[in-house]
Amino acid sequence: MKSMNDKNVQAEEIKIAQERMEKFIKANYEGIHNVTFKDKYEIDPMGGIEVFGYYNGDTSNKFDGIYDKANDKIMGHSIDAVRKNECRDKDCDY
Repeated sequence: MKSMNDKNVQAEEIKIAQERMEKFIKANYEGIHNVTFKDKYEIDPMGGIEVFGYYNGDTSNKFDGIYDKANDKIMGHSIDAVRKNECRDKDCDY
């Protein structure tokens, strides 16, 4: 039974990582209207959860990001989009 519970916890953590990534992208980048996540994810040995997806319904608009659950924030990311002016020097709140 522990295995099933572990999978449920992991699924919930991935969902949280995706929600935080979506908020981060929309808060820091221009023209992001919707975000779609792939079923692909990776969990690093330190507990970071890397999620992958694309935005605005265009699969060529790819992004990925690492969610640090201990600090409840996006630690690293890659996206081909224009940063909002107010978010260029530091990440905007999300």
